Amino acid sequence: MDGATTGAGTGGRTCPGCGGAVADVEGPVHPSMPAAPGCWAVFAGLSDWLSVVGGADPTTAQQAVDAYAVQHGTDPGRRGRQSVAVHLMSLAAGLERAVPGERLRTLLGHWTHRDYPRLLPVPTGYDLTVLDVAPTPVEGRVDAVAAWAAASWAAWRAHHATVRAWLDERLG
Repeated sequence: MDGATTGAGTGGRTCPGCGGAVADVEGPVHPSMPAAPGCWAVFAGLSDWLSVVGGADPTTAQQAVDAYAVQHGTDPGRRGRQSVAVHLMSLAAGLERAVPGERLRTLLGHWTHRDYPRLLPVPTGYDLTVLDVAPTPVEGRVDAVAAWAAASWAAWRAHHATVRAWLDERLG
Protein backbone atom coordinates (compact mmCIF):
# COMPACT_ATOMS: atom_id res chain seq x y z
CA MET A 1 0.00 0.00 0.00
CA ASP A 2 1.08 3.55 -0.57
CA GLY A 3 0.17 5.89 2.27
CA ALA A 4 0.18 8.84 -0.10
CA THR A 5 -2.74 7.49 -2.05
CA THR A 6 -4.85 5.57 0.45
CA GLY A 7 -6.28 5.93 3.90
CA ALA A 8 -8.35 8.24 6.02
CA GLY A 9 -8.85 11.90 5.27
CA THR A 10 -7.44 11.86 1.75
CA GLY A 11 -7.33 15.02 -0.30
CA GLY A 12 -6.45 18.65 0.04
CA ARG A 13 -2.95 18.68 1.49
CA THR A 14 0.22 16.61 1.53
CA CYS A 15 1.68 15.85 4.94
CA PRO A 16 5.30 17.10 5.06
CA GLY A 17 6.27 14.09 7.17
CA CYS A 18 4.77 10.90 5.81
CA GLY A 19 3.77 12.32 2.42
CA GLY A 20 0.16 11.22 2.81
CA ALA A 21 -2.76 13.08 1.26
CA VAL A 22 -4.80 14.47 4.14
CA ALA A 23 -7.67 16.85 4.72
CA ASP A 24 -6.63 20.50 4.56
CA VAL A 25 -7.73 21.50 8.05
CA GLU A 26 -6.43 23.78 10.77
CA GLY A 27 -5.50 22.29 14.10
CA PRO A 28 -2.73 21.27 16.47
CA VAL A 29 0.40 19.38 15.55
CA HIS A 30 3.32 18.02 17.57
CA PRO A 31 6.05 20.64 18.07
CA SER A 32 8.95 18.41 16.94
CA MET A 33 7.19 16.16 14.44
CA PRO A 34 6.31 18.20 11.36
CA ALA A 35 2.95 16.92 10.19
CA ALA A 36 -0.09 18.39 8.54
CA PRO A 37 -2.87 19.01 11.07
CA GLY A 38 -5.06 16.54 9.17
CA CYS A 39 -2.44 13.81 9.60
CA TRP A 40 -1.97 14.58 13.29
CA ALA A 41 -5.77 14.36 13.73
CA VAL A 42 -5.80 10.88 12.15
CA PHE A 43 -3.01 9.80 14.51
CA ALA A 44 -4.90 11.26 17.47
CA GLY A 45 -7.92 9.12 16.53
CA LEU A 46 -5.74 6.03 16.36
CA SER A 47 -4.15 7.00 19.69
CA ASP A 48 -7.62 7.03 21.26
CA TRP A 49 -8.03 3.41 20.22
CA LEU A 50 -4.55 2.57 21.50
CA SER A 51 -4.91 4.12 24.94
CA VAL A 52 -8.41 5.19 25.91
CA VAL A 53 -10.34 2.37 24.31
CA GLY A 54 -7.70 -0.13 25.40
CA GLY A 55 -7.60 -1.71 21.97
CA ALA A 56 -3.95 -2.60 22.05
CA ASP A 57 -1.22 -3.86 24.33
CA PRO A 58 1.74 -1.61 25.26
CA THR A 59 3.94 -3.10 22.53
CA THR A 60 1.43 -2.28 19.82
CA ALA A 61 0.94 1.21 21.24
CA GLN A 62 4.70 1.81 21.27
CA GLN A 63 5.03 0.55 17.70
CA ALA A 64 2.39 3.05 16.58
CA VAL A 65 4.09 5.96 18.34
CA ASP A 66 7.49 4.93 16.97
CA ALA A 67 6.23 4.49 13.41
CA TYR A 68 4.48 7.86 13.42
CA ALA A 69 7.50 9.61 14.96
CA VAL A 70 10.05 8.30 12.45
CA GLN A 71 7.75 9.07 9.53
CA HIS A 72 7.49 12.67 10.73
CA GLY A 73 11.17 13.13 11.53
CA THR A 74 11.94 16.01 9.21
CA ASP A 75 12.71 18.66 11.86
CA PRO A 76 16.51 19.16 11.85
CA GLY A 77 16.49 20.74 15.34
CA ARG A 78 17.78 18.96 18.43
CA ARG A 79 14.35 17.68 19.52
CA GLY A 80 13.58 16.43 16.03
CA ARG A 81 16.91 14.60 15.70
CA GLN A 82 16.49 13.15 19.16
CA SER A 83 12.96 11.98 18.39
CA VAL A 84 13.99 10.17 15.22
CA ALA A 85 16.97 8.52 16.91
CA VAL A 86 15.17 7.21 19.98
CA HIS A 87 12.11 6.06 18.05
CA LEU A 88 14.30 4.25 15.51
CA MET A 89 16.13 2.58 18.41
CA SER A 90 12.77 1.61 19.88
CA LEU A 91 11.64 0.09 16.57
CA ALA A 92 14.91 -1.86 16.28
CA ALA A 93 14.74 -3.08 19.88
CA GLY A 94 11.11 -4.12 19.57
CA LEU A 95 11.22 -5.67 16.13
CA GLU A 96 14.68 -7.25 16.16
CA ARG A 97 15.20 -7.99 19.85
CA ALA A 98 11.62 -8.51 21.06
CA VAL A 99 11.92 -5.87 23.78
CA PRO A 100 8.35 -5.34 25.04
CA GLY A 101 6.55 -2.01 24.90
CA GLU A 102 6.58 -1.42 28.68
CA ARG A 103 10.38 -1.72 28.73
CA LEU A 104 10.75 0.44 25.61
CA ARG A 105 8.85 3.30 27.25
CA THR A 106 11.32 3.28 30.14
CA LEU A 107 14.32 3.04 27.83
CA LEU A 108 13.10 5.94 25.64
CA GLY A 109 13.25 8.21 28.67
CA HIS A 110 16.90 7.33 29.21
CA TRP A 111 17.85 7.56 25.56
CA THR A 112 16.59 11.13 25.14
CA HIS A 113 19.33 12.60 27.33
CA ARG A 114 21.75 12.86 24.45
CA ASP A 115 22.13 14.82 21.25
CA TYR A 116 22.03 12.79 18.06
CA PRO A 117 23.19 13.72 14.57
CA ARG A 118 20.65 14.22 11.83
CA LEU A 119 20.27 11.04 9.83
CA LEU A 120 20.44 11.76 6.13
CA PRO A 121 19.07 10.77 3.75
CA VAL A 122 15.57 10.85 5.24
CA PRO A 123 13.23 8.40 3.47
CA THR A 124 11.19 10.09 0.78
CA GLY A 125 8.21 7.79 1.01
CA TYR A 126 6.66 5.05 3.09
CA ASP A 127 4.81 1.89 2.06
CA LEU A 128 2.40 2.23 5.01
CA THR A 129 1.38 5.27 7.04
CA VAL A 130 -1.12 6.12 9.75
CA LEU A 131 -3.53 6.80 6.90
CA ASP A 132 -3.45 3.10 6.00
CA VAL A 133 -3.74 1.86 9.58
CA ALA A 134 -6.49 4.13 10.94
CA PRO A 135 -9.33 2.86 8.72
CA THR A 136 -8.45 -0.79 9.40
CA PRO A 137 -11.29 -2.59 11.18
CA VAL A 138 -10.63 -2.89 14.91
CA GLU A 139 -10.08 -6.65 14.75
CA GLY A 140 -7.19 -6.15 12.30
CA ARG A 141 -5.49 -3.13 13.80
CA VAL A 142 -2.87 -4.91 15.90
CA ASP A 143 -1.57 -6.64 12.77
CA ALA A 144 -1.83 -3.39 10.78
CA VAL A 145 0.23 -1.52 13.38
CA ALA A 146 2.85 -4.29 13.37
CA ALA A 147 3.10 -4.07 9.57
CA TRP A 148 3.33 -0.26 9.76
CA ALA A 149 6.15 -0.48 12.32
CA ALA A 150 8.07 -2.99 10.19
CA ALA A 151 7.62 -0.88 7.06
CA SER A 152 8.74 2.25 8.89
CA TRP A 153 11.89 0.54 10.17
CA ALA A 154 12.59 -0.85 6.69
CA ALA A 155 12.30 2.61 5.13
CA TRP A 156 15.23 3.77 7.26
CA ARG A 157 17.43 0.84 6.13
CA ALA A 158 20.27 3.18 5.12
CA HIS A 159 20.74 3.89 8.85
CA HIS A 160 20.19 0.46 10.37
CA ALA A 161 23.88 -0.06 11.23
CA THR A 162 24.09 3.32 12.96
CA VAL A 163 20.88 2.78 14.91
CA ARG A 164 21.92 -0.73 15.94
CA ALA A 165 25.27 0.64 17.17
CA TRP A 166 23.47 3.26 19.28
CA LEU A 167 21.19 0.54 20.61
CA ASP A 168 24.11 -1.76 21.46
CA GLU A 169 25.82 1.09 23.32
CA ARG A 170 22.71 1.88 25.35
CA LEU A 171 21.63 -1.67 26.09
CA GLY A 172 25.12 -2.82 27.00
